[in-house]
Parts: sequence; structure tokens; C-alpha cells
Amino acid sequence: MASPFERLSLPARVESVRLFHQFVRRGAEAAGLDSPDMNKLDLVLEEILVNIARYAYQGGAGDVQVAYSAEAGSLLVEVTDAGRSFNPLDSAPPDLALGLADRPIGGLGVLLVKQIVGSLSYRRQDGQNKLSFRFPGPGTIST
Repeated sequence: MASPFERLSLPARVESVRLFHQFVRRGAEAAGLDSPDMNKLDLVLEEILVNIARYAYQGGAGDVQVAYSAEAGSLLVEVTDAGRSFNPLDSAPPDLALGLADRPIGGLGVLLVKQIVGSLSYRRQDGQNKLSFRFPGPGTIST
């Protein structure tokens, strides 16, 4: 049986990322993730949360909620915001064959997140974006 979700809601600002990292690391420790996996988890969270802080509320104020459920060997994380609708899974993958100067801005973060997490899903529900991912434990993430 899955463990209950722990939740933290903070303003959708870049300054909140550190507190979210600390919060989710507690769940990562309970799940038994090792230090390299925690560093990858930090990277995934930062990418998601910074994008919400910069783009979800189009310059206005809003909140973001991060929830996690820890099980032996994996961590389920859900990030929720009430900003503009955005499904990162619909984003076209960046053309990595193009040089940096020729490549449009955006898309690399979503690609990075997709490559690091075990599963990634999105849904728009009750006016909110809900992005969920499962972060596998030690020995299950490709490097």
C-alpha cells in the first residue's frame, strides 16, 4: 500500500526552490535514494519549479504545491499549480542536431526531466496543472 502524501505549498517564486528541495529530500531519504539520485532529483525539481515560477502566472503571483509519497526504493512526486495550462509532454523535443545559436530557446529542460525520471504524467484538473513523476531508487536510474 502506498504511503500517504506529504504536501508543501509555497509562493511560485525561484526563492522557494530551496525549501522545496529540503522538503522532498526528506521523502527521498525515506525512500532510500542515494546521494547521486538525490542530486538528480534536485535537478528535476529545479527545472520544473523554476519554469512554474517564471511562466505559469505570467508575471502575477500564485502558489505551487509539491507533494510526495515515499516507498522503499521509489518516490512519487506531484507538482501542482493554478497557472496557465501547460502540458510539457506535448512539447516538441529540441533538435539537438542544430547548433546552440540556431536552436530555439526551450525544450531542453523537459527533455532532461524525461530522461531522468522513471515515469512522467500530466493532467489538467479543476483549473490546475498536475505534473507527476516517479523517481526510482538506487540502481534503477540510467546515467
